[in-house]
Amino acid sequence: MKNLICMITMLLVALAIGNSAYAKNCNVRQGDSIWGICNRYHLDLNEVLKLNKHLKNPRLIYPNEKINLPHADTGTQTEEDSKSDNIQDGNETMDTPIVAQMKEVLDLVNQERDKQGLNPVMLNSELNHVATLKAMDMRDNNYFDHNSRTYGTPFEMLQNFGIHYNYAGENIAAGQKTSEQVMNDWMNSSGHRANILNKNYTHLGVGYVEGGSYGTYWVQEFTKPQ
Repeated sequence: MKNLICMITMLLVALAIGNSAYAKNCNVRQGDSIWGICNRYHLDLNEVLKLNKHLKNPRLIYPNEKINLPHADTGTQTEEDSKSDNIQDGNETMDTPIVAQMKEVLDLVNQERDKQGLNPVMLNSELNHVATLKAMDMRDNNYFDHNSRTYGTPFEMLQNFGIHYNYAGENIAAGQKTSEQVMNDWMNSSGHRANILNKNYTHLGVGYVEGGSYGTYWVQEFTKPQ
């Protein structure tokens, strides 16, 4: 099946949304995110979000709050599982296959930026969260487009997840089997290449999921925070 790639970029000053969250069943720990909790218990992010619709802004959860989890054994996580969501800006701990894919894409992006004398971008857990949701949404709703019926435009999605930025851009792709293949496709497209080599960007989120019509879905979310 033919591989697909698409890009979008924009200069915006976003109005971020901030809301508190209340939930039940899983205690939130210091530094937790919804995306990280899903990694810890090997859960589908979209499924967890459906069970926590009361969260107006899933980005903002706080220690000792509770989150609904589907079919999760919250008492038997391993030490390795507990590390899986430990992704900090610029100092990532990579412990799962999906996170390893994110790191590979990050390394390839920064290799290309280094060739052009540009500063590296840093992997950001909040952008990973958004990128993963977007990849899942394309897979689960069988579409390939920057605009989502679930989340709106990429810029609306960032705003609704409370991400402040001055510059933002998105690359998407589908059907590529490896990080090297998707990066090669992006770098051979002028628009995608421009996003990857944009000197204004400082942070990157990577989404990668398997399944659906194309077999794999890839998303890059670039920003320069406010």
